[in-house]
Amino acid sequence: MDWASNLSDYPLEQLKLALLTAGFSQSLLVAVMLIAYARSKAEPRFYLGVFVGLYGLTFLAEITSMTGVLTVAPGLAVPLIAAPMFLGPLLYLYITKVVNREGELSAPVNRQHFIAPAIGAVFTSGLLFVPTDAFGGFITQDVDPATPVDFLIVLMLAVVLLVTFVITLIYIIKGYALLNRNSASIRDEFSNLDRKRLRWLKVSLINISLLWVVTMAADWTDWSEASAGFIALSVWELLSFYVMAILGLRQGVIFGPQSPPPAPVAPVPPGSARDDPDAGPGPSEGRQEAEQKYSKSGLTQRDMDRIAAKIRQAVHADGIYRNSDLSLTQLSKCIGVQAPYVSQTLTQEIGSTFYDFIAQARVRAAMEMLADPDSSESVLSVALTVGFNTKSTFNAAFKRVSGTTPTEWRRSCGGHRNSAAG
Repeated sequence: MDWASNLSDYPLEQLKLALLTAGFSQSLLVAVMLIAYARSKAEPRFYLGVFVGLYGLTFLAEITSMTGVLTVAPGLAVPLIAAPMFLGPLLYLYITKVVNREGELSAPVNRQHFIAPAIGAVFTSGLLFVPTDAFGGFITQDVDPATPVDFLIVLMLAVVLLVTFVITLIYIIKGYALLNRNSASIRDEFSNLDRKRLRWLKVSLINISLLWVVTMAADWTDWSEASAGFIALSVWELLSFYVMAILGLRQGVIFGPQSPPPAPVAPVPPGSARDDPDAGPGPSEGRQEAEQKYSKSGLTQRDMDRIAAKIRQAVHADGIYRNSDLSLTQLSKCIGVQAPYVSQTLTQEIGSTFYDFIAQARVRAAMEMLADPDSSESVLSVALTVGFNTKSTFNAAFKRVSGTTPTEWRRSCGGHRNSAAG
């Protein structure tokens, strides 16, 4: 049996309906799964689940239009048209909960994010007052849109579409800006940035924007009516939200509970000095910005000298850098100093971010291990031993600190003879 000829004979409308049904059912399934994995409404997965679920209503809108349901009950189109207005705010709230910059997952959601979508939804409800025959016929394209009522419907739908586009665009831009700020701040908080850069979310925002623009262009040009165009858009949408769901399930919250206010630092006895001048660079070039940032801090130079000595003792002498999950909060607890003061000392006195300071300590330890001619450990084993989570992250940090790759360094030092295989 020739399956290709059978496929070509398969009615296009039934194929479209099958794809739309698959999109709606799978979106609903993914939404339920995300919400079920969220232990409370305060968790990020809850908002991602609601986002995916509402997006699934766009598939349902197409299904009801194709099957003629809207002809019988055109009022059903109102919630289906209004639902996409809430997608932008929901996605932004998911990002804010993942980043959790304020350290309060349980904090109430700012309802101002839903004011504009709510106003748009109220405006959309005006379609309920349009005569049923005219509205149902217009949606199913059974009448010529030349009457005043049809013109009113076109105008209202155009306004709704414009409002939805603007709201979504604004929140995508806000979300992307928040992710950029997160990328800058995590270097002051964590020693490993895996699953904290949120690159997949940035890519998802760009992908959703492109998908939105292409879908609108396809609707205006009737390109989506073609079988190839319709199938391509449907598959694109399905894959996009499958990937978002999988990565969303794996993604944890970046910042934990907010640290308590810093306590006063005890005065330092005269004569305290930095015990390891080679541990890090001097004050950074952004000293003026740092001084402005910490202008209200009560730390004195003696305080920072004492804290810097404690940091170097814990990192270089005690080897705390080997903890792959080491964070600024953990280091502050280890040395008995509040995290804000540790961060200030790293910035102003040592001249480094927390991430760069720990990465430098790890790389230097790795350089010693790789230079040992009696060592047979692979590069990956060395990377894991000194605290890196992945070989790629280790290679990038090693290159940045030493100017060469781990394998080249081992070879130049006459290390393990099989280094090329490591």
